[in-house]
Amino acid sequence: MKIPNKYLTISCIFIGSLFMSSCNDFLEENPLDMKVSSQFWKTPADALSAVNGLYFGGVPYLHNIDVDGGWTPKATMWGGVMSGLYVDKRKDRTFTNASENGTFNIESFNSTALKLWSEYYIGISRANFVIANVPTMGGVLDEATIENYVAQGKFFRALAYFSLVKDFGDVPYISEPYSTLEGIYKERIPAAEVYGLIEQDLLDILEGNTLPNLPFYNNGAYVTKPMAQTLLAQVYLQWAGAPVNGGTAIYAKAAAMAKNVISGGQHALIHPEGTTDSLNSAYNIIKTTKSSNEIIYAKEYNQTSFNVGNSYAVRSIGTDAFQWKDAEDNTIFRPGGDVLYNAYLPCDMLLNSYHPTDIRGMEKQFFFREYTDDTDMTHTLNNVGNWAWFDEGSLKNGRNGDYNMPIIRYAEVLLIAAEGLARQGAAQETEARGYLNQVRTRAGLADELATGDALIQAILTERLHEFPLEFKIWDDIRRTRLYPQEDGLQSGTLNWVPLATANIQNKPDGDHTKVGVIPEFALLWPIPLSEMQANPALENQNPGWN
Repeated sequence: MKIPNKYLTISCIFIGSLFMSSCNDFLEENPLDMKVSSQFWKTPADALSAVNGLYFGGVPYLHNIDVDGGWTPKATMWGGVMSGLYVDKRKDRTFTNASENGTFNIESFNSTALKLWSEYYIGISRANFVIANVPTMGGVLDEATIENYVAQGKFFRALAYFSLVKDFGDVPYISEPYSTLEGIYKERIPAAEVYGLIEQDLLDILEGNTLPNLPFYNNGAYVTKPMAQTLLAQVYLQWAGAPVNGGTAIYAKAAAMAKNVISGGQHALIHPEGTTDSLNSAYNIIKTTKSSNEIIYAKEYNQTSFNVGNSYAVRSIGTDAFQWKDAEDNTIFRPGGDVLYNAYLPCDMLLNSYHPTDIRGMEKQFFFREYTDDTDMTHTLNNVGNWAWFDEGSLKNGRNGDYNMPIIRYAEVLLIAAEGLARQGAAQETEARGYLNQVRTRAGLADELATGDALIQAILTERLHEFPLEFKIWDDIRRTRLYPQEDGLQSGTLNWVPLATANIQNKPDGDHTKVGVIPEFALLWPIPLSEMQANPALENQNPGWN
């Protein structure tokens, strides 16, 4: 396994670049090898260090970013909080309060938007340096290594631009590293063009054998061919929907690319014939694994050996757990940072929509309500906890955890194939249901028999039920302009209705809903004001953000 190399060889490259940060706090946890550009790109270690840096900055670093400091939702959670389907229980930041009150204005969202914008372009800058400089190292690296490193750079550049175009729409496209201030002011280009450039990067690296056709963990947790294929399938799915509305032809591309992953044979569901409702279930393996080939891409953590820890655990349960004592009157939890709070509490509508036979809705699969300590005392949470993030060892020992965070799983590949096929019409529905029902079978559900719009609604529901804590919902709302509504207690179904007429959850917070409180313009973030002031080519704000 090559994973430790990522922690040991990350360095910060201090090069004159508009978007290249020095070193963020996360990377400063390790000793740094600081070099100026004239000293860098000289050795294999330089190249490897630059490539390893791609995995810790940019989009992957969103798992470490919060709002305005302190213990708040991570950047990965912001879309779910905006949707109202998840609640930040602390409520002590402008962003969460404004979102829950439906106050969508620049003052409330600017600092959050800036963190996203800046981190994406940090990732793009790192990728551009790898793409531009590694090919100059012909006397140092062999050709296969050069091609592989460039491919990894293009993967992360595509990933960053995909996130940018989803979040901001039209954006400046920068494909070369900056070494001077000349030409730094870039205009925004249409989102459809950005999608086309993302597609080209990914198609380039999928040609030939540049990337190994291996599972993620079998490749030392470096970029693989299935990773690039799945990212491209995600890109097509989003591109096909709003606001670009690429349509049926792009849905067909999404299905075809997902099927390439399926036929590639490197990934599979854990317990495909049906899992258990115990701690040995597929969903508990997903939580703890660093080897399963269901994982196509994960954010890596290793607190024990490298002091790079997963802090999702402190956000998995509410503050009431601070008061818990065992039978010997000992405090049970001493989390890292001495904080416990639920920053991503799922709303009751979502929790109550799981069918009674759906294992994912059962205790200690994705969620939990009770905890039994080492003295056999059972404690009940005031609010449901997120079991997928709960890390008993880290919470009891005052440290962050070692669990990786899944970013892409094979179940999503199956559901992209299902939706891409279903949106092409009746002739493709039988095959679409086949992929959908693989995910349902594993969860303990009967086969879905729906057709037409009901089939598409079933696929959207399955995405929410399968990925309630993997941050897919806001993108699904964006591309479909649909919002989930209850469709009967424990029915296993949701009714997806137009956003403008939907009963939006937790707007304001509590048991309240409010019709149409999320305006369509809020599906894109505002362009950060500081960026507009610094770059005169950014002339127009995203519509609606006044």
